[in-house]
Parts: sequence; C-alpha cells; structure tokens
Amino acid sequence: MYKEVLAVDLKELRTEKAMGLIKPLYKVILPSKSGDFAAQWSSCLTQLCEIISSSSLKPVRANIFVKSLNPEDYLNQLSHIDSTFSIALDEKCPPFGVVMQEPEDPHLVLIEAGFVDSDEASVTYGNFRGRYYCVVDAGNYKEYWTIGAQSVHPDLNILASSDSSFSYLHDLYDHLGLSFNNIVRQWNYVGDLLRKEEMDGRLRQHYQMFNEIRSKFYKQYRDRKDFPAATGIGMLYLGVCIDSFSVTGDSNLKIYPISNPNQSESYQYGQKVLIGAPDCALSQNQPPQFERAKLIELNGVSRMIVSGTASIIGEETVAIGDVEEQTRITIKNIKALTSPENLKAQCQGIVAIPQKYSYIRVYVKYKEDIAKVKKVCAEAYGDVPSTYVVADICRDNLLVEIEGELIS
Repeated sequence: MYKEVLAVDLKELRTEKAMGLIKPLYKVILPSKSGDFAAQWSSCLTQLCEIISSSSLKPVRANIFVKSLNPEDYLNQLSHIDSTFSIALDEKCPPFGVVMQEPEDPHLVLIEAGFVDSDEASVTYGNFRGRYYCVVDAGNYKEYWTIGAQSVHPDLNILASSDSSFSYLHDLYDHLGLSFNNIVRQWNYVGDLLRKEEMDGRLRQHYQMFNEIRSKFYKQYRDRKDFPAATGIGMLYLGVCIDSFSVTGDSNLKIYPISNPNQSESYQYGQKVLIGAPDCALSQNQPPQFERAKLIELNGVSRMIVSGTASIIGEETVAIGDVEEQTRITIKNIKALTSPENLKAQCQGIVAIPQKYSYIRVYVKYKEDIAKVKKVCAEAYGDVPSTYVVADICRDNLLVEIEGELIS
C-alpha cells in the first residue's frame, strides 16, 4: 500500500536558525480537594493557573473530563467551566473542551493539559465562533491546536451532529488558512457510540453514522492518500465533539503514516466487523479512516502520535472478556507499532527514534476495571502522565483502548 509523506511549505518562514521539533509537556491535573463538582473544578483550575503563572510554560490544550449524572447536569457543568475557565486564563486561554467521560474515583473532574516552553516557541491564542484555538510558532514550523468542534444538542441526531462538527472544523481551518490535508491528529468523541437506532427502516449504529460523515468530508476536503492519526471513542448522552492537531512547515518537515505489523489498516476493514446498516444511498458501511500512528520528523528530532489502540490482531478482537489480557495485548500492539524496527522500515532515513512517552490516555469500558488496567499500564509505562476515563470503545467486545505520544 502506497503511503504518502507530507512535506509542505510554511508561508512567511522566519529566517532564524532552524530548530528541531518542540518537545511538549503534558500534565494530568487531579482535584487536590474533595467536595462537590464546583469545589473539585475550582481545585483543578487553580492548579492549572499556578503552573502557568510560576513557569515559562504556556498551555496549548486542556481536555476536561467530567462525571455527569444526566444531560442537564452536563450542560450545567459545561456552562460553569466555559465561564470560569476563560475568565481565569484571560488572554492566555488555550483551546479547551469538556467531555462526558467519567474520571476514576473519587474524582468528578480532571484536566489533561498540554504545554510548550515559551523559550522554545511563541504561542498565540484566538477565538472562532466562541471556541478557542492555539498557534505555536517555532520559526521553522507551526502547530495548530483546536478543541471543541462540537455539536451537543439534544434535538440533533448523530448524523446531524457529525455534519455540524465537521462543518465547524472546516470553517475554522479556512479561517486559519489550513485545509484538512494539514490534520495530523484527530480526537472524535461520539455520543452513545455503540447505540443502534432505527432510521429509514434500517438499524444504524452511531459510530458507523459518524464514519459516513467523516468519509464524506475527507472525500470533499482532503486529497491526500493517507489519513490522520485518530481516536474514535464514546461519550455519554449527547452529540459529537472533534479535537484536532495540525502542522505546517518547510521542506525539512516530514510526516509519515505508520502501519502496525500486528493489525490491518482500519480503512481496509471488512464489512463483518462494521456494525449496523449503511445509509440507504450507500452499498456498504464506511470503515474508520485513520492511520495507526503518525511520525513527525524535523532536523533530527522526531515525535510520534499514537492513535487509539486496542486488543485487535488483524481486524479481529482478541482476549474477549478479559480486560487485563486485552490491556497487555494493546500494549504489545503499541510496542510493535513504535519499535525501532517498524519505524526504520517505514521512515526512510529516519535519524532519531522517538522512545520517550510524553503521555498516555486510557479509556476503560467499565469503571470497575480501572484498577486492573492501571496496574498493567503502570508496569509498562511507569510514571508517564496518564489519564484514565470511562468510555465505550468502538466495538462492544473491546474493554480498553490506549493512545499516547512519544518524543525522541
């Protein structure tokens, strides 16, 4: 299978000395105080503000995970966070989003935040139609972080919510002078991911409906032969939310799609693993269009973005019903994906192999399994910043999914 390597020019390229890639820093901020949601949120927000005020770190994204009792509760939490977050961070407000994925006990909320050192790059913040974005300028390349291309409205079905979210993202990219070709990483949060509902006399799954809309927008606005790295994951109750990470740079910037030797390409999945009926206008279900990982390389520094990975060999789920074994197999899949042998085979002339994890995020289907999953992950990843949340995985028989990022 032909794999295209991205090399694009950066407009108005600075004449400063070319640098390597920025090395991001991630922190998982947990409430330091007990109490109700407002008290725990205040604790997390205070800690974030202290990090920013006491260091040269500037935030580039903030993913906020909340425990919501019902849709009304979530909308109240969202309103509270939206108002307090933007006021507290003011002109340093990064893109942030609130996702209905329950943190581990006893936490009602947590923040997973990404930072860059202002000594390494300039960071500017903007707002488009009420949602924030961030541009990181390292001179020889730029990063663009967006969070919250979302449609969480109770009157919209998943098709309409997906279309609305992708439409917003397209308009935002047009505003930034980008296209969908620039997307390196996407996070796709889909409400009631595995739910099936009757539409036009067909039983249709939410995840497959999202995949149809994704395919439509990629066909219309993306002319590359590869796809972004991605996670497609469930959230409770409402709508669709899309986060993204994009880059532009000079001809020295290379972006490689990375295949996993243990797994089939997701966009080549057969119909037997795609659940529910397709749209009446389609002859078959659309597979999820993402790469297993993307590797970014610039001036002897590399960074690897690992997509959501699960206990799948080829295209089949393995270790069904055993969450600990699924976690071990998932970790083995990630090791195979990120191994020097795999990367050297797919990235011709690569100088530096990314081997240090910046963070991992772990989605666990059942809350009672988090402790088991954490134990297995701790053995593999040690003290790497780690987020654990409850979420439906893209198949009903998958119990855990892991994503992450590595730097050389």
